[in-house]
Amino acid sequence: MFLRHYKHLIKEFYAGPAFSGMRPWRTKKYQSPTLTAALWLYALSMRHFTTSGSMIFLCCSLITLYALFTLAMPIHILAFALLTLLCLNIVTGFVFRPRVRLRRRLPERLSAGVETTVSYHVTHQGRFPLWNLVLDPMPLPRFLGFPAGRASVDTLLPGEHLILDTRIKARRRGRYTLAEPMIGTAFPFHMWRWTASGEGKRSILVHPPFTPLRRLDLDAGLRYQAGGIALSSEIGNTMEFLGTREFRPGDDPRRIHWRSWARTSYPVVKEFREEYLCRTALIVDTRRPRPPFWQPLLRLEDRPFEAALSMAAAMADALSQSEYIIDLFAAGPEVYRFQGGRSLGFLGNILDILACLEPHHDEPFAEFTGELLEEVARISSALFVLLTWNDVRRDLILRLQSAGVVVKGVYVTRETDPPDDLPATITMLRPEDILAGRCRTL
Repeated sequence: MFLRHYKHLIKEFYAGPAFSGMRPWRTKKYQSPTLTAALWLYALSMRHFTTSGSMIFLCCSLITLYALFTLAMPIHILAFALLTLLCLNIVTGFVFRPRVRLRRRLPERLSAGVETTVSYHVTHQGRFPLWNLVLDPMPLPRFLGFPAGRASVDTLLPGEHLILDTRIKARRRGRYTLAEPMIGTAFPFHMWRWTASGEGKRSILVHPPFTPLRRLDLDAGLRYQAGGIALSSEIGNTMEFLGTREFRPGDDPRRIHWRSWARTSYPVVKEFREEYLCRTALIVDTRRPRPPFWQPLLRLEDRPFEAALSMAAAMADALSQSEYIIDLFAAGPEVYRFQGGRSLGFLGNILDILACLEPHHDEPFAEFTGELLEEVARISSALFVLLTWNDVRRDLILRLQSAGVVVKGVYVTRETDPPDDLPATITMLRPEDILAGRCRTL
């Protein structure tokens, strides 16, 4: 029993400070106990120490270290006085620590650069009043912040219930994991903070920002799709029943009309009208040159890549307002595929995929298998968002055009002169123009 409990504690330790939203430090085969312990110390210090408390603790440590190597005036007395004040804050704050029920309501999705509301429901369940309460005192992930500051309340009486709102904003797209909902007070000296945890969502998806297109000219007609509308949607057009006929080898047994068989004494199947739908493939290129080693550390923005995703989001928004069936293909380390439109999905599902895409440094279209290309060739039209131009992309477009697919797209680049073999249906766009919202027609 003791050994099992010990293994459980070790597992929780290596899981990292999950309450802070930090990722555990690990590799595929090794977990560093030293770095994991450092993450724990950092998360605990951020949870309990205020800025002034951290500075006082650091000053006391330096003063004590200096006093060990000098025989001058007893400067360590100052460190002793400051540490006494810190201990008094800890003891007094423990008596008036928050005993509340907290729930945070966080939006599931938001767009980069757009502010949205975060709500907190706070109910005091203790016997003593609380002062100087702050909601979510833990540091937020990078590129995520509260523009108007964190929600706070000066005084909370026993039994009182409050609803507090603040605004949250993300500067970049992506998936963010927040610390668990917390409420804390640094009463009385604002050096040590006691906190209480609550309930609520901890992850948020930030979609790429985009400017809606005024017009998207896509001359694509209807095309026969095997399986018809039954495989694409259950709202809108329906499979029309034409009649019955005698069963022939190769017919689907699920279409047998049992009443007619009982009346005629031989197998009879139902016949339906073949369905012609308007399907569009949205193919997003993710190939980017391998950056210098220091660029991922600084997390610098790859503006051409972000502009390409913004244009893909604008295309998906324009297609979602029509009767198109949208097949999203995002080429990367693996091919991400999603089918939306009609009743199959919403624009938000496509934006969720675009929010989590990362650049790929090899040839992403090499992941397109022959079977997948044959399926794309049966689609009515294809919209490309390209980040580079080479023989692979030219051959893919020519293959689709030879199969009767209407091809259109954009080539996001900072180059001024188009390649000689660039098709007329591919438009060159600069990343700055896309991000500034100057590309409104396609």
